[in-house]
Amino acid sequence: MGPKKYLGQHFLTAPAYASRIAAAVPAAPGEGVLEVGPGRGALSLHLLERFPGMHLVEVDGDALGALKEKLGNGEYTLHHEDVMGFDFGKAGFPLHVAGNLPYNIGAMIIKKTLLYAPRVLSCTFMVQREVAMRIVSAPHSRQNGWLSIFCQFFGEAKLLFNVPPGAFFPRPNVDSSVFQIVVDKGVDAKLERGRWEGFFSFVDSGFSMRRKQLAKVMSLKLGREKEFYGDILAGMGIDAAVRPEDLGVGEWLDFYRIAGGQ
Repeated sequence: MGPKKYLGQHFLTAPAYASRIAAAVPAAPGEGVLEVGPGRGALSLHLLERFPGMHLVEVDGDALGALKEKLGNGEYTLHHEDVMGFDFGKAGFPLHVAGNLPYNIGAMIIKKTLLYAPRVLSCTFMVQREVAMRIVSAPHSRQNGWLSIFCQFFGEAKLLFNVPPGAFFPRPNVDSSVFQIVVDKGVDAKLERGRWEGFFSFVDSGFSMRRKQLAKVMSLKLGREKEFYGDILAGMGIDAAVRPEDLGVGEWLDFYRIAGGQ
């Protein structure tokens, strides 16, 4: 089975890295595990050793036969579906999710996974290093953006280790990294679930013109006076001339609450 470019497939071939990813998944007895995009099963073998009864979701029909042959007749469930249309509830909650994500839809898979919180307890994903650095980025960094705030809303984002191009077939042109987010137990208490969409949209507006002052951007995008947002920031002890990248997730939450999502 050859890799399919349109699926963004780069198969992990280095057992040492596959073993490290599997070892990092923080699932306890009785908690489900789902692997996204197992491909040829390099990571699946190591996950299955730790988590008999795990679930796997794979869109590539050509991969299924080889995958079943590699994994044998163990206690696992393989779903032949597109992960973007897959109901994670089929794998059972509470759930931990892991995988070597395709570069072309990695961010979309991350977003879908975390929006299952708190029923999803953690995600341990390998992605393009540039994406991982955005996810774990701190305030005052040019890499800090919407994806940083989105991911860090759910829990602390940690960079676990880097994986070189030589660990894959075909060899990608970029380095990869494995990151992990363990979902905060009180994620629902941070903000009512019914306001999540509004909050993430608010943050998206803020980063839509990231080189401009945040108060100016919010005024342009949401229609209120620049001074309205500047006064809120000043009241939070933040320079009214601050740029979007200078705020962390806690400050974005406070800003959203005080602004009333307007």
